[in-house]
Amino acid sequence: MREPNLYVILSHALIGSGFFFLYVHHVRVIFEARTNIRHLNQLERESLLRREDALYYTFYKKLADGPDFWHGYDQLKNVTDIEYPHSVNVLQRFYVLPELVTAYIFHIVRAGFNPSLQPMEFYLEFVWLMGGLTLLVLYLYGTLLSENVFGGIYGVISYLMFHSFAGKIYERPLARENFAFPLIFLQMFYLCICISRLLHRQKHTSRVFMVGSMSVFTACALLSWPFSNYIFTTQILIVMSSWNICSIPVGLTFALDYSLSHLLGNALAFLISHGNTQLLFTWQLSLALTMFMITLFRQFRNRRPSSNAQQGDYFSLKFLLLAPLFANSMQGKLVDMLNRSGLLNWQENTYVHYCDMWAYWVLQTKVSFVTNLSACNPLYERVALSELWQLVKTLIVKPYCMYGVVMLATFFRKWRKSNIITKANQEQRERARNYVLEDFLEEHHVSMSDMSNKQTEQQLQQCFAMLESCDHDYERYKREKAKMQQEQPPERDDFMQDIKRLKAQIHRNSDKQRKEREQASESHAREPATAETPAQAKTETETDSETKTQIEPETKTKTETESETKTETETGVPPTATTSEPEEPLPSKAKEPKEPANGRRRPAARRDSVVPTINTQILNLHYLYSFIQMLIFTLVGLAVRKLFFLSFTQGCVIAPTVCSKIWYHRQRNVFWSVSLAVFLLSMFDPGMVNIREEYFPTRYNQPTDDLEGMLEWIKLNTERDAVFAGPIEIIGTVHLTTRRPIVNHAHLEMRQMAERTEHVYSVYSRQQSSDIYNQYTQLKIQYLIISLHECTNEVHDDCDILSMWDDKQPAFRKYPQFCHELLNKNVPSFLRVYTNDNYGIIKMFSQSVQINLKHNKMPEMSM
Repeated sequence: MREPNLYVILSHALIGSGFFFLYVHHVRVIFEARTNIRHLNQLERESLLRREDALYYTFYKKLADGPDFWHGYDQLKNVTDIEYPHSVNVLQRFYVLPELVTAYIFHIVRAGFNPSLQPMEFYLEFVWLMGGLTLLVLYLYGTLLSENVFGGIYGVISYLMFHSFAGKIYERPLARENFAFPLIFLQMFYLCICISRLLHRQKHTSRVFMVGSMSVFTACALLSWPFSNYIFTTQILIVMSSWNICSIPVGLTFALDYSLSHLLGNALAFLISHGNTQLLFTWQLSLALTMFMITLFRQFRNRRPSSNAQQGDYFSLKFLLLAPLFANSMQGKLVDMLNRSGLLNWQENTYVHYCDMWAYWVLQTKVSFVTNLSACNPLYERVALSELWQLVKTLIVKPYCMYGVVMLATFFRKWRKSNIITKANQEQRERARNYVLEDFLEEHHVSMSDMSNKQTEQQLQQCFAMLESCDHDYERYKREKAKMQQEQPPERDDFMQDIKRLKAQIHRNSDKQRKEREQASESHAREPATAETPAQAKTETETDSETKTQIEPETKTKTETESETKTETETGVPPTATTSEPEEPLPSKAKEPKEPANGRRRPAARRDSVVPTINTQILNLHYLYSFIQMLIFTLVGLAVRKLFFLSFTQGCVIAPTVCSKIWYHRQRNVFWSVSLAVFLLSMFDPGMVNIREEYFPTRYNQPTDDLEGMLEWIKLNTERDAVFAGPIEIIGTVHLTTRRPIVNHAHLEMRQMAERTEHVYSVYSRQQSSDIYNQYTQLKIQYLIISLHECTNEVHDDCDILSMWDDKQPAFRKYPQFCHELLNKNVPSFLRVYTNDNYGIIKMFSQSVQINLKHNKMPEMSM
C-alpha cells in the first residue's frame, strides 16, 4: 500500500463528501414522501414513533424542552414515570448517548443561530447525517480494499440500488442501530487501515492516537446499541484467530494496542453510563482481556532466548478456544455471587435474553413467553428467498458470470494468437532489437564503449539470435530467456554456499582475534604497560582496514540476502513484492533506463511491478478480516431480518474487490470493461426499479389504527397521574404524547420489564379474573389498553398471544379467553371506558372486589 499524496486524499474526500450529502438528501426526501411530516401537527408526528423509538424520543424531549441541557440531564437521573412506581436512572440503564449528543448540540444551535428550531426536525437531521456517515465510510472502505476508486463507487451505488436491504433508516429513524452502526463501521475501517500499515511496514502516526480513536469508537457504539457488544466479540475472535494463523512478530505490539483499545472503550462506556453493570459482564470484555494476556505472554516468551514458538502458539490457541466457554460459564456464576452478597443489583438479563432468542431462531424451541413475544416481532422475521436471490443474482452471479465469459474469451484469443505465425515488419524488428540492446546493457552493466570487446559482442549476438528465433516477438523472447535462467539453479546454490563459507570464516577470524586480544590484555596486566610505536599502530590499522575492505561487500550481500529471506518468512510477503528476482546484485547507483531512439516507450508489461503479488493481496490480513466479518454478518442476517443490513453493507464493500484483486494489476482493461458493463446493467435493472419503489411504494401503508383518536381521549378524560399499561407497540407512544405514567415498555431484554410485560399480557390468557386483577393491583395499574384483534378467542398461528399462553398454561385451554369475555360481558372490577376499531381502554377499580366463582371451573381452585 503506497502512501497517498495530498491530491489523492483531497480527491477521495471530495468524492466521499459528495456521496455523504447525496445520501442525506436521499433519505430525507424518502421520509418526507412517505410520512408528509411537515404538514402534520405535533400529536400526529409523535404518534408515528412506536415501541422503544417513542421511549427514546421522550428522553430527548426532556433534554430539549428544558431551559438548558443540564436541567434535562439531571431529570434523567431520576425518572419515575416509565416503570411506575420505581425510580430509574435513564443514563445508567438505557442507551441514550445519541439523545445526549443531539440535545447538547440542539441547545447550542438554538441559542446561537436559530431560536425557532424545532426539536424533532433537528433530531431527524442528526439521524440523516449519521446515515451519510455510513455511506462515506463505505466509499472509503471499498476504495481501501479494492485499491481503486471504482471499487468504492461501485459499493456505494450497490448500496443505493438495494437500499431496501439496508437499515431502512427512513422507516425507523430512531432505531439504535442507526446511530451505532456508523461508528462500528468506522471502527472496522480504521482497524483495516492499521492492519494494512502494519503489513506494509508503514509507520503509523501514533500508537496513542490509534488506541484513543478505537477506544472512542468502541465506547460510543456500546453506549448506543446493546448489540454492539456481540459485533465487537466476533471482531476480537477474528483478529485473534488471524493472529494465530498469520503470526507477525511486529504485530504483537499492534495486538496489544488493539486489545487495550477494547478494554479502555469498555471502561470509558462504564464511566459515561454512570456505572452500567451490563458492560462489566460481556463476552467482549472477557475476550479482550484474554487477548491482552496472550499478547503479554508472547512478548515475554520472545524475550527469552530459549523460547519455543510452537508451544507458545499452542498455548494461545488453547486460550482462544476456551475463552468463550470461560466467559459463558463464569459470568453467570460471578453475577449470582455478587447478587447474593449485595454488592451488585443486577436487574437486566440482556445476555440471557439474546441467548434465548438465538435458541428460538436456530433451534426453533419455545423458551419462554417473553422470548416468543420478542421473536414474533415483524422486524425479526427471516429474509424472503425471492428477495435474497435478487440481491445475490445482481451482486454475485452477474459479475462473476461476465468475468468468466470475458476471461474465457481472452484465453481462447491468446491461444489462437499463439498458434498463428505472424511476421514482424521492419519497424517492429528495430524496436525489438532496441529493447534487447537496452536489456543487455542493463543486465551486464556495460556501456556502448565496451561493445568493442569481442566477448561482449558475442553475447549480444546470441541475444539477437534468440530474438530472431522468436520471430522478433519481444514478449516471447522474455519468456524464453526466463526459462533459460530458471534452468540454471546451481549457480545460485553455489553462490549461497560461498556466502555460508564466508560467514563461517568471518566467525573463525573474529573468534581468533578475540582470543588474541584476551591474551594480550592478560599479558599487559602481568607486565608494565608500554607505549605502542607509531609504526606498529599504523601497520595494524592498515591491516585491519584491508581486511575490512575485503570482506565488506560480500558481508553486505549476505546480510541483505538473509534479511530479505527473514522478511519473506515472517510476513509471507516478498520484500520488494516483485514477481521475479534478478540473479546478479544491483550496483550502488542504478542506471535509469534509456529512452529508445525512436521515442517510443516499452510496453507496460516490460516494466517491473512494485505492487504485491496476487496471493499476497488476497491473503492480506485486513482483507481476510473484512471477508470473515461479512460471513458472520451473513449468518446473523439470514436468521434475523432486522440485522441483515450488517451483511448487506459489508457485502457492498467486499463485492467489487474480489475481481479487482485478481485482475486489476495484470489485465487492467479487462477489469474496467467488465466492471463498467455490470455496473451499467445493474443501474437500470433492478437499481432504478428499487429506487422508484422507495419513493413511490406500492405496498407501503400509513398506520390506520386510529391511535391519534385514543390519545386525544386519554389527554381529555384521564387524570394527569393516571397509570397506564398496554401492548409494547404503543405504550411508549402513549407516554410520549400524553405524559401519563406507564408500568411497562418495549425493552424486554431487561429482566424486571420482561416480568412486568408477562403480567400485563395476562389479560389475553385464559386465567380467571381474580388472578389477573391481583397482578394488576400489585403493579398499581389504573388503565389497561388492550388490542382488540388479539381478543378473538381463536388461534391462527404460533405468533398469536393466545397460542403463547396455551403453550405456557396447557391446563387452561378449555376455558374462554379473558379479554374476549371482558369485551362481551360485564366483569367485576373491570370497566370498558373506550373502544375503537383497534384498541380498547379498561379502567381498573381501586376498591377491592370479591369475585365468587365455582370451585369446579378452575383447576387451580381445586388444588
